[in-house]
Amino acid sequence: MMESYESNEGVKLTDQSLKNLNETRKWTMFISIVGFVFVALMVLIALFIGSVMSNLPTGSSMPISKGFATVIYLVIAAIYFFPIYYLYKFSSHMKIGIVTKSEQEVEYAFKYLKSHYKFMGILLAIVLVFYIMIFFGSIMFGALFSL
Repeated sequence: MMESYESNEGVKLTDQSLKNLNETRKWTMFISIVGFVFVALMVLIALFIGSVMSNLPTGSSMPISKGFATVIYLVIAAIYFFPIYYLYKFSSHMKIGIVTKSEQEVEYAFKYLKSHYKFMGILLAIVLVFYIMIFFGSIMFGALFSL
């Protein structure tokens, strides 16, 4: 069945739909603010991990270098930033749209919500492929060394 988006003039948001969207907006704002705090903490950790690792006793062997640990934390923070940003933009545009009854702001809000879920879906697909590669790599590694 093909979906058609050309004739949607019959779609209206009821008062209950607006209440539900407003409540959703509040939760997504909370989640995005907490997410921004965690991104900031990850960046701070990335900046100070080198000095923390250099203060460890010299006899301890570290599996990764200080610079590599910094890069890993910064990459994770950058990846985490985008879905949080999209969620924040959804929340802020939805608030404006509900308060001012602006269809355009609600449309912007849904555009950012779509971007959030698209990003999360792509990230999930990448992680699943990575897990499958690890699974089959482990089987091959185990089979190789069991001979």
